Amino acid sequence: MESTCKIKTSLEKTSDWQDWKWQQRNRLDWRVADPSRYFPNLGPQERQNLRAYSDHYKLAITPYVLDLIERDALGNPVATDPIWNQFRYLPPEEYQGITSSPEERENWERPDELPTKILHHKYPDRAILRVVNHCFGHCNYCYLTARVIDRNHSDHKAGSRDDWARSLEYLRQHTEIRDVLLSGGDPLILDNARLDRMLSELRSIPSIKTIRLNTRVLTFNPFRIDRDLVNLFAEHKLTALEIHMAHPRELTREVDERLALFDAAGHRPVFLWRSPLLAGINDSEAVLEELLVKLYERRITPYYLFHFAPNTLGRAQRGVKIRDGAALLSSLRRKIPGPAFPRYALFHLDGKHDIPLEQGGSSEFLYENDAAGNPVVRFKNWKQQWVTYPDI
Repeated sequence: MESTCKIKTSLEKTSDWQDWKWQQRNRLDWRVADPSRYFPNLGPQERQNLRAYSDHYKLAITPYVLDLIERDALGNPVATDPIWNQFRYLPPEEYQGITSSPEERENWERPDELPTKILHHKYPDRAILRVVNHCFGHCNYCYLTARVIDRNHSDHKAGSRDDWARSLEYLRQHTEIRDVLLSGGDPLILDNARLDRMLSELRSIPSIKTIRLNTRVLTFNPFRIDRDLVNLFAEHKLTALEIHMAHPRELTREVDERLALFDAAGHRPVFLWRSPLLAGINDSEAVLEELLVKLYERRITPYYLFHFAPNTLGRAQRGVKIRDGAALLSSLRRKIPGPAFPRYALFHLDGKHDIPLEQGGSSEFLYENDAAGNPVVRFKNWKQQWVTYPDI
């Protein structure tokens, strides 16, 4: 895919462009780099918003992603660009007044489900290991705000070697856990030697039959996927690779080249796609259809389309009403191949839930208002308990 930049900037494709570590060293990081290196004509208000946001939340974009962003005649990002809007700073009204308590901003992790800092055991037969709290770059709608992008709290959730050892012991003792998801942050930011040890130790536990890994590397830094990493996955028989892409422009030539490495190695794990539904980015029928079909063409199964998590930055700007999301998917139901059609789901502290596509909901998924008149849905969760979820 050719760059969409309309003018030449100071960011050039050097001989190191495809070195994934070079990409990481040269990220746009607002706290350590002059933004004029990348965007030479940002106005004073944008600079002020940028600095204020960066005081609270991590903001970093790799050169590879910067090259996908459409720019105007001054070299600044086009305001409506769907790539830029996933990673840019947010204006103060999006985060001012947010409680400082990370527990009150959780969308997924309950304290009683965390036997260690990094092991999350919500459902009986599966568990998540959050092996790192860092990513290749940072999404401004991260639903794990407190764990990943919050500068004041993310370090408190980081694990240690002892947490890893305790997590392995927990998995050995809880033989009902047969499926483990490596997540974070992004596990692929770790080096191959560390990943090799982790996968080896997990494969040594007889009750663990399947291993998944969750990453956004194909958007931020596809060069991380090289022959050595693919061979490592093959050696340990990685079951599934869960990827996150929100817009079809993220499916580039470089991504296709990396996908081909799996076929060349003779081991291609199940590829599963997930993304939130984001207003102005992928909430149109044409864009979502293009994304889902192009994923399917690449043998990537569209798995989950998520409703925007409630306690997440940018929800006022990027959130979509549940009914609108259901109507959007309904409009695509018979227009795309069945295997390209994802589940529409929401995150809740008590578990994920599939959203019915019928506009009236269902007998176990009710559209209502709370006591203050705010729109909510009530539904029966996987434990058959009625729970409440705020709508936009």
